[in-house]
Amino acid sequence: MQKLLILNKFLISFFFLTSLSQLKAQAKLDNDLLFGAVNYKSEYESKRKVTYLFEGKHAVVKYNPVSLFFGGLLFLYQKTISVQIGAACPYEVNCSQFSKQCIQKYGIFKGIPLTADRLTRCTKLAGIDMVEGVDYNSRTNKIYDKPSDYQKNKKP
Repeated sequence: MQKLLILNKFLISFFFLTSLSQLKAQAKLDNDLLFGAVNYKSEYESKRKVTYLFEGKHAVVKYNPVSLFFGGLLFLYQKTISVQIGAACPYEVNCSQFSKQCIQKYGIFKGIPLTADRLTRCTKLAGIDMVEGVDYNSRTNKIYDKPSDYQKNKKP
């Protein structure tokens, strides 16, 4: 009985000391990240290039207040929020990039409904609920859904 109590005390102290060392290491990593000692860039963030939605367009389109507002919102979203949550998107072309491509290709009147449709399908269940015949990347398990799939007169 006494050996069992000694063993219990040893195990409790071992786990306590192990957890303290883990907390100390995590606190050091957190401090390094917070105060810039570690230059952290995720792989997802480094391989994407974010550009303004109406870049290369005519000045009337580019500097239109509506274009500036919505293009700026999309740019801000892609630079700040999408970096953090975009890797969880179940589609090969993430939703904000899909939106940008649709608006550039089809204009705002067709691009926004296509974006709304895509956002309603962009859930964690999209990969689980795949119907037969859906084209997906077998390496990343992400669904192919390109803006060119929505052309009216698509040639086979």
